[in-house]
Amino acid sequence: MPERNSSILFVSNGHGEDLIAARIIKSLIEQEPSLRLQALPIVGRGAAYREMGIPLSLEGKTMPSGGFIRNGPANLWMDLKAGLWGLTGSQIKALRSVRERVDLAVCVGDVVLLILAGCFLRRPILFLPTAKSDYVAPHWAVERFLMKRFCRKILTRDAKTAASLSRYGLPAEFLGNVMMDALDYQGQDLKGSPGEWVIAVLPGSRLEAYDNLEDIARVALAFQPLVPAEKKVRYLVALSGGLALTELANRLEVMGWRGVNPEPEERLRGVVGHLEYKQPPIRMTVLQGRFADILAACDGVLGMAGTANEQAVGLGKPVVTFVGRGPQFTAKFLRTQKRLLGDSISVTDREPSASALELARILNDPARREAMARIGRERMGPTGGAARIAAAIRSQTRDIILETAK
Repeated sequence: MPERNSSILFVSNGHGEDLIAARIIKSLIEQEPSLRLQALPIVGRGAAYREMGIPLSLEGKTMPSGGFIRNGPANLWMDLKAGLWGLTGSQIKALRSVRERVDLAVCVGDVVLLILAGCFLRRPILFLPTAKSDYVAPHWAVERFLMKRFCRKILTRDAKTAASLSRYGLPAEFLGNVMMDALDYQGQDLKGSPGEWVIAVLPGSRLEAYDNLEDIARVALAFQPLVPAEKKVRYLVALSGGLALTELANRLEVMGWRGVNPEPEERLRGVVGHLEYKQPPIRMTVLQGRFADILAACDGVLGMAGTANEQAVGLGKPVVTFVGRGPQFTAKFLRTQKRLLGDSISVTDREPSASALELARILNDPARREAMARIGRERMGPTGGAARIAAAIRSQTRDIILETAK
């Protein structure tokens, strides 16, 4: 054991990346409670770190694009007007300020983090390139150069990517996909009754989720006539902690929906309210903090999310999706997600009737549902990666401290 407690800085750039880092941190604390941990969220306010009480090197800020400046110059321009340049300068300053107090940086996200941490923190880096997989496209030569230049260890999101990077002499290894560990089950029984379909609604975690839910609500209206007479449908909306039911209700009110407050006992189960449509009668139950329980209970998913869609297929749940209107869920993003997840997701046109018909076809075809479930589990891998990655981080910090002491 090292003579002093190791100090680790987690740097991440996205909501999903924050969740992955937080899950690894949880395993680290379980394995070695004496570690000194802090985090720097490059995108957003770092809610996942805050919930765990992990100190932040810098208070985060939410940008209009939600961190998707690469999806087009318009997104970059929005963020620049909202103070991106100044925020980046503050992040560089924060990295420099903690340099002497950090043994290892764990970068969770894309190679932008390598540039920031490599140039301004200048400490050994363990990199989790969650944003890229060889199922979609191999890493570019410039990305491999940055990994070779700055990374002490690379832990990929799948075995195929690790094998690819290893062929270039990079220290890459696959220890598991942490996304499948970042599911907190509260033990809430949300499963449907016999003769009922439970549909999980995943509108995303960024501000565009409000637009996404409007579109999904239109799909629900189109789906209702396709429901067999002997079936009932229950919708469970997984609302991110940074979003508000009141805003959802306001958006849907002009479409004929109304917000309904939950009963006191419902609040205990994470229900923050309902969205109801009079004719045909449809109810969407909106929950917060019950994402994993929603996935466990559902028969199918209407998903317009990044990490959440991936976790859903990893649990064997069929996902129907379509292009959104915001800066994240673009046609390009969805093409990438489709290559990553294969036929575990079904991409339809934006027309509500197209998505509704595809959802009905899947729910009425047990063989197809099983095939989609099998592909999703294969692409995402089993649980347990967080604990193995935490052990690798501990091993790296021990080696760094011993090397420094020589």
